[in-house]
Amino acid sequence: MFITVIQFSADELTVARFSTQRSQLLFLEGARHRLDETPLPELLAAWKEKSGGDRIILSLPAALFSMREIELPLGERKKARDILPLELKGEIALESDDLIFEALPLEAGTYAALWCNATRLAPHIARLADAGLDPEIVTSPLFSWHHLLPAGDSTCALTDGEAAAIYRGRTPVYLRALPGGIDKNLDATLAAVELAKGITVEQLFSLAGSGGDAVVSGSAPLPISPALAACFPSDTAAARDLASAYAAAADLMTNDPVNFRRGPLTFVRRTLELRRKLRLTAALAIAALLLLFAESGVRYYLLQKDLTSVEASIRKIYGEAFPKRSKAVDEVAEMKAEIKRLGASSSQGVLAVLKKLSDAKGEDLTELYEIDIDGSQVSGKGVARTLQGVNDFKARCAPLFGGFEVSELKSRSDGATGFSFRSGSKEVGK
Repeated sequence: MFITVIQFSADELTVARFSTQRSQLLFLEGARHRLDETPLPELLAAWKEKSGGDRIILSLPAALFSMREIELPLGERKKARDILPLELKGEIALESDDLIFEALPLEAGTYAALWCNATRLAPHIARLADAGLDPEIVTSPLFSWHHLLPAGDSTCALTDGEAAAIYRGRTPVYLRALPGGIDKNLDATLAAVELAKGITVEQLFSLAGSGGDAVVSGSAPLPISPALAACFPSDTAAARDLASAYAAAADLMTNDPVNFRRGPLTFVRRTLELRRKLRLTAALAIAALLLLFAESGVRYYLLQKDLTSVEASIRKIYGEAFPKRSKAVDEVAEMKAEIKRLGASSSQGVLAVLKKLSDAKGEDLTELYEIDIDGSQVSGKGVARTLQGVNDFKARCAPLFGGFEVSELKSRSDGATGFSFRSGSKEVGK
């Protein structure tokens, strides 16, 4: 994932690009531009090609936003954000329908209620959108400075010349924009917090200006935390110069940054991109289903074709086996019944008797015909090449049929001998 932070101050534009790698930010490139030296569209155009596809953060001066401390016994920031319009409805002169609210947790039980008029933010968003850099997040540097502070429980203040924040450890205690004279406003802010909350600021840190110098005399330079140093390896000057941009990108990585791109200004580009991806996925799924149905249809057609071919073969076999019968209702069932009636599985059935005759036929016997099976008696006629062949056939059939008689021996013109036969027992095959 790539993140581009576009930060406006009173007279400067700061742009910084970061990439994410295993939940860590890595600095790619950045620059500061004087707004009175180069037209803004030209400055933004230079970053359009570099930032295509990035998640864009627009960071605006804190003076655009209204802030107030409010007590809310809620542990979830989303719930606090949702209830703010009702809590502040009687105390804000503006129409709440045009306001966008945010909430930033302070010390236990309190929140910084943040709001801004949508019509004030819309032009800032529009000029970036027109330049092809439609921001997903709209915020202010003041709301994410806690990512810059070192670990510890000391009370410190941090300022960039346009806003100031007081922290106990990394928990914000007080936030304020500083329009006008910074030194006077900052001194008054620190004194008011000390009187109202009994908090003494132990250290005052200053974010570097464009020249690298502290914006407040007597303040200490911002300490470089391990995370900030890892993002800007071996470049302390860039780390201090682009610290606010880093904090905004780090806030985005928490998945719940302070973001005024809500309500009438809701960011829709990512939603539209997601919809396009979902439409493509849906189209592919429909295509896959159509192919599946088409394959099933082809398989069904081929199966029906095979079944029709098999049924035609069965009807043909049935017609050849029983030529004098009319069309059967169920050819297969009738064939099974006929085979069963013939006794194919019985040792005394018709087929069993014919098999015995075939086994006893021998090589000299050329033909058996007009075979009649009546119960357990078998009779018929045959032709053998020699008279000896007839006697051999009789000898082989005698043990198989429990007695066997041969009669009507006749010589034929081709030298063969015709004869008739009959089994001599009523218990054929025993």
